[in-house]
Order: sequence, then structure tokens, then C-alpha cells
Amino acid sequence: MARNEVTRIGLDAKFNHAGLRQGLTPATLRKLDAISRLRVFPRDAVVVPQGAALEYVGNVVRGVLRMDRLLSDGRSQIVGLLVPSDMFGRVFSERSDYSIEAATEVTLCCFERHAFETLVRTCPDLEHAVLLAVLDELDAAREWITLRAGATVAARLATYLLMLCRRWPHQTSELTHDAQRIIVNVPIARNDLAHYLGTTVESISRTVQAFSRDGMISILTPLRFEILDLPGLIVMSDNDEFDAASLLAGLRG
Repeated sequence: MARNEVTRIGLDAKFNHAGLRQGLTPATLRKLDAISRLRVFPRDAVVVPQGAALEYVGNVVRGVLRMDRLLSDGRSQIVGLLVPSDMFGRVFSERSDYSIEAATEVTLCCFERHAFETLVRTCPDLEHAVLLAVLDELDAAREWITLRAGATVAARLATYLLMLCRRWPHQTSELTHDAQRIIVNVPIARNDLAHYLGTTVESISRTVQAFSRDGMISILTPLRFEILDLPGLIVMSDNDEFDAASLLAGLRG
């Protein structure tokens, strides 16, 4: 993890590794902060190579990480994305089964793995938080399988936009001023999005334009959309797990 900025985190630092901090006792928080470091990586930097020894685990503070797996035929596949508060790295594991790379410039809160594992063994509240993070990762893996199951690029893109609204409310999504519609911000570049959805940049662009022509979205920028027809986008996703009222309620809460 060379060639990046390293900063000691103070107890009053204005950052969020919320997935682990939530519910921790003050004593555990002090121990966690004592082994915390902020590290900044530029876009496309490799944070942890596939198969490399895991020296650090931690949380995303800003930006987006992609988890990329090299296949036996030489192709690579994005198998997951991590946004602020998500945990990266695997506790009690020596090596990474995939590479962890910066999809954007990222700021990471890093913990030296062995020191963190010692805390997990001795702090039940931290152990509980890590377990919840693992369950969140399993949920994300299930969502990725659902996403890639879409028969068309339109179904996969619609599912992805809805997943952003449901999994990362307030981080990638926001309500319009009248609180009736959702504005969604795609947190990765078009080429990464195409890779993630198993298609091409050209197909993504054509699908976005089609969604716009059909009145389902309004294109605010190439990576920022207002969802005009939420029920229609849900139908396009061909996924009955999404509910318009629940998505809106999640952002209002």
C-alpha cells in the first residue's frame, strides 16, 4: 500500500467508518481509533492485488472501490463495488481472492490486520459489528447475482439504478425538492459501469438514451439522473424485489 498519503486519525476526526463504529462502546472506539490510519489512493490504483497478503482491512471513507477478479482465461470481472462505510478486506484471512482497486480517488480508513484481529477477539461489540459487515457483504453478493441475471442491458441497468437507491440511500441518491422523485448519482465511470453490467459503454449509452426517450429518467449529467417514472423503471428491471413506496420511504427516513 505504498505511494499514498498516510494520516493518523485523531479521536475528533471528521470521517466515517460508520459500519464498524455504530454501537461500539467508548472504550472500543478509543482502541479502534488508536490503530486507524487514513490512506488516499488515486483513481485506478491497486489497493490490494489479487492473491496478495492482506496487510490491512478497513472502511471506505470517500470514493468507490471495485473488487476485480482475474479469471483463468485472462479476462477480469468486477464482482462488487464498495462505497463509504463499506468494509474492505477479510478478517482472519491471509490473502485476498480478488484485487481491490480504486474506481475513483478514494480515502480509506485502514487498520493493520493483525492488530484489528486482536481487537475483534477481545471486544465483543466490535466482533458484532464485523459480523454485520460480513452479512452486508453477503447481501451485496446476492444483489450482484440478481443484477447479472438480467436478460437485457436495459434490465441490468434499471436494476443497478434501483440498487443504488436501496442499498446506498443518501450516499448515491437523494430526493427532489418536492420529495416525490429520486435523483441517483452513478458513482463509477461509464467504462467501469459497462464492465460491472457485463456489456459495453456504447450499449450503456444507448440504453440511457432509450430510458430518457421513454420518460423514465431525465439525464442531468452523464452520471446523474432524475428518475421520473419509478414504477416503470421497476417494471423494466424485471425484479419484483423492488417497491416504489419503500425506495422513497428509505430516502425520506
